Amino acid sequence: MNFSGKVVIITGGSSGIGAAAAKQFASHGALLTIVGQNEQRLLQVAEKCANFKDHNPLCLLIDLTSPDGCEEVVRKTIETYGKIDVLVNCAGKGPVTDLFDTSMEIFDELIAINLRVPYKLTKLCLPHLKNTKGNIVNVFAAPLKVTPGFLPFAMIRDALQRFTNSGGLETASVDVRMNAVRPGITRTNFLANFNVSDADMKEAYEKIAEIVPNKVIIEPEEIANLILFAASDICPNMNASNLVLDGAASYY
Repeated sequence: MNFSGKVVIITGGSSGIGAAAAKQFASHGALLTIVGQNEQRLLQVAEKCANFKDHNPLCLLIDLTSPDGCEEVVRKTIETYGKIDVLVNCAGKGPVTDLFDTSMEIFDELIAINLRVPYKLTKLCLPHLKNTKGNIVNVFAAPLKVTPGFLPFAMIRDALQRFTNSGGLETASVDVRMNAVRPGITRTNFLANFNVSDADMKEAYEKIAEIVPNKVIIEPEEIANLILFAASDICPNMNASNLVLDGAASYY
């Protein structure tokens, strides 16, 4: 896969799957805009990306849910590179909460970052993606069995699937593709963000692995490989598709 000269925006790029995707795109020659909210991690990712092609990514420390956050991402990317070829909507948040305990404030916060941001950012990028015949990759969780404690998260996940299916149908009219990459249980910074110790994290992943058919936690680099595949020109007619990478956990 060759992304030389392609301009790629990655949200949620300071850790986990977003960071892995940024490094993979950089290794294949892409020019990057990396968006995150942790400055230290963002700069660390950018430094690793620069090591591949001696190109310093555009790092944006932005709250995408702020009134002008998405606009700033698009504006600064165009000012820096003059075009946009790929948008990777990877930023997200998913606390464990249910119908009984979820306040409307938490619900609105989840809707804002997980659903409203990718919709708005996609809408803002579309005129530029139309010019480059580019594409959008939405990254969100693979389908899981109905589980108590994940109601808002499950609602958003299903809405993003419909966004990808219907959105891809609409963007096809301007030669822009939209696909989804849907990871299963992946080793990210999710637990670390709750100040879980390394030992407890290791134990937690071992227990989680027991519910996966092949007993393996997916590494973010593997998900990043699929993101690059979806964003590439290898399958130019793949559109409105949901690409699941979960070790068959959806059927277990």
